[in-house]
Amino acid sequence: MPVFASVGRRRGLHLAGAAVALGALSAALGPTPAHADLPGASPVLTRAPYLTDLTPTSLRVTWATSTRSRQTVKYGPLGNCTANSVTAATLGTTMTVNGVTEYSNSVTVPNLSPDTPYCYRVFTGDATPIDLLGTNPSPTFTTMVPDGSPTPFTFAVLGDWGDTTSNGVNSGAVNEDQANVLSRLAASGARFALSTGDVAYPSGSPTNYGDLQQSGVNISGVFAPEYYAAPGQKLPMFSTNGNHGRTSTLLLTWPQPAVTAASNGVYSQVGYPSFFGSAPATYPTTYYAFSSGGVRFYMLDASWSDTNTGTADGNNCEGTDHCATYQVDAAAHWATTSAEYQWLQQDLAAHPGGVKVAAFHFPLRSDDPTEPDDEYLKNNPGSTDTLEQLLHDNGVNLVFNGHAHIYQRNVAPPGGVPSYVTGGGGAKLSSVGGHGCDPTDAYALGWSYSSNVGRRCPSSVPVPAADANVHHFLLVSVLGSTLTVTPTDSLGNVFDAQTYDFTPDGTAPTAPSSLTVTRPASTTMKLSWGAAVDLTQLAAYDVYRDGTYMATVPQEVLTFSDKTAVCPASYTYEVRARDLAGNTAATSTPVTC
Repeated sequence: MPVFASVGRRRGLHLAGAAVALGALSAALGPTPAHADLPGASPVLTRAPYLTDLTPTSLRVTWATSTRSRQTVKYGPLGNCTANSVTAATLGTTMTVNGVTEYSNSVTVPNLSPDTPYCYRVFTGDATPIDLLGTNPSPTFTTMVPDGSPTPFTFAVLGDWGDTTSNGVNSGAVNEDQANVLSRLAASGARFALSTGDVAYPSGSPTNYGDLQQSGVNISGVFAPEYYAAPGQKLPMFSTNGNHGRTSTLLLTWPQPAVTAASNGVYSQVGYPSFFGSAPATYPTTYYAFSSGGVRFYMLDASWSDTNTGTADGNNCEGTDHCATYQVDAAAHWATTSAEYQWLQQDLAAHPGGVKVAAFHFPLRSDDPTEPDDEYLKNNPGSTDTLEQLLHDNGVNLVFNGHAHIYQRNVAPPGGVPSYVTGGGGAKLSSVGGHGCDPTDAYALGWSYSSNVGRRCPSSVPVPAADANVHHFLLVSVLGSTLTVTPTDSLGNVFDAQTYDFTPDGTAPTAPSSLTVTRPASTTMKLSWGAAVDLTQLAAYDVYRDGTYMATVPQEVLTFSDKTAVCPASYTYEVRARDLAGNTAATSTPVTC
């Protein structure tokens, strides 16, 4: 278990004799002066330093203080952490956290060597500079593996966190599952992290992000010492937009200037016209790309405000207000004439080959009944020019989404991309399967607070015993064209680990064998078949009836029930085995019922 303590701290009401530690910082109890609640740090430090905008040769360090000056990062190779220095060109940016004026400082560290470890410290710009980390050890980071390098590396994926809600109750007490997830993230060895959106609940304000001292309901859900203080110091974050926190605070908090400029992306406030009668509005817009090793990463903006949907009715999906939000997002960001669609199309064309990964907020596929599939982004039969089609047709191998506060792994249907929903970083969890489990849903976990029970999809998946088993992050290991995704829950349990071999492959799998069809009910036809074999990696089986696509099931599933049969009738069923590269082989059986 990570080390943290739910003890009183000077965060608004100072309680002497309390301090909290997270990750590598050990707990220290005893009388303390009124200072920042990071043991050993200067009282001037209000947000521990954290990292963004990692490249092979540079990095951005951001932190906050109670005083204003042109502040400095000192850095160097391990063992000589103050060999070099770079000072901010301007004074810190003023912000207000729960009524307290603080100053955000952000400095780019330049002239680094690729794939190299460094350490650093942060200082005020006073006549006598203050070492803001005090007696704390110098944090370390490692620069990006350069494009084309065969060096293995790992990265993490995290979504929907920065919430003071704990076990379904928002009392302002420590969110222990979130603290555990972030502590384990700090110890994971990941080189960097991808955000799938929605950080700092409920509105992404400076107060929701918070600081090292103040606590309470919706205060310091991100930068409290229990939360991002430890991983942030050494784990660079690549952020993207969500439906919460749609203000310039997002851009100021998670600066990404180098990677955005290098990929001709956008990371700024953008004005949008009316869609379906929505109000014209200016929102943060975040899309950019970068490469590490043989992988191209796409951080995309698939999001919109829940409260600005005009007359959109979300008629492509079922039953929730989120469908209208999905509809406006698709019009704003994913029409073929939109700036983001055209940018993505051009960058994908400029980077043929290799492994490609995309991260964005709204989920392609989700069995959360309140935050369901985004039907406007999916490459459904008959749809054209969707985001998923663009990704699939240009060789994107894997997608990571957030929005739904669950874990879900999805196999891809024909023309689709394998995807994950990783929305369990710390926000209040959601259920799964309330409207059934989609056949492409290979493994999903959720939690119902109303009945205080775990939910799962499909029925073969173990039911989570506690919400701690649903809160999670993903650790992804890269070795050439092979990616291994390892979900880890807040208790440290690894579950549903999957390895994907994206080696180029032009050979189809063998055909499924011994396809049989039985009729267990008047309107049900049950298909069963023998496993296919692929030289690289089998991905899924696609089921067709009379030539029309019906469903996709994961490669470990060898049955499917067609519950729409109308008898008496004659049908021809076909099952096609498909590998990760999209090669297919089929077997068919005619049936009369």
